[in-house]
Amino acid sequence: MSGAATGRPRRELIVRLAQEALAQLGPDPVVVDVGCDHGHVAAALGAIGVERRRQRLPRREDVTLVVADGLTPFRRVDLAVITGMGAETILSVLDAGPRPAVAVLHAPERAWALRQGLAARGYRIDAEGLAPEARGYAEVMRVSTGEETATGLGLAFGPKLLDDPLLLEHVAHERARWAIRAEHASSPEREAAEAWLHFFDEVSAQRRSA
Repeated sequence: MSGAATGRPRRELIVRLAQEALAQLGPDPVVVDVGCDHGHVAAALGAIGVERRRQRLPRREDVTLVVADGLTPFRRVDLAVITGMGAETILSVLDAGPRPAVAVLHAPERAWALRQGLAARGYRIDAEGLAPEARGYAEVMRVSTGEETATGLGLAFGPKLLDDPLLLEHVAHERARWAIRAEHASSPEREAAEAWLHFFDEVSAQRRSA
């Protein structure tokens, strides 16, 4: 089984973005990995984990396992890792708990909706990356408090992704999906899909001319 099929590239990207954030935080940061599944990211970071099934993650002195509702049990969160959830769920987790100084996020679908929701809540995108998956590409982002300058369809692919070497492949994959929607949709859904197709063409042209 390839690494993309197992999600390894995505996990490695999540860990890298989180480690870069940790390097900028102060001593003894509180790191919460929400919905950490098998605990790969928490184990790699030596972080405080939020775990549904405690037995999945090997015991480590520097990792505390907590069964909880998102970020709500914590008074302070320096770095939150919230991945593998829908955009609306991620936003609800951020809304309910203490506001993290930095967050590393991944929504398998509707990453554009996550970006728009983050911008509306006063977060800005500091870094992003793409990772190959079994079907398409994962978009992983790191955000912090601040004003996001991108708006509208500009949040479909965050500006930080424009230099990613996998961008053109990702755009082609997403364009093919939206082309199918445009073909079978009725107005006004077709108009929205065609707007996405036009945007994908603009992104591809911009990337090729860079």
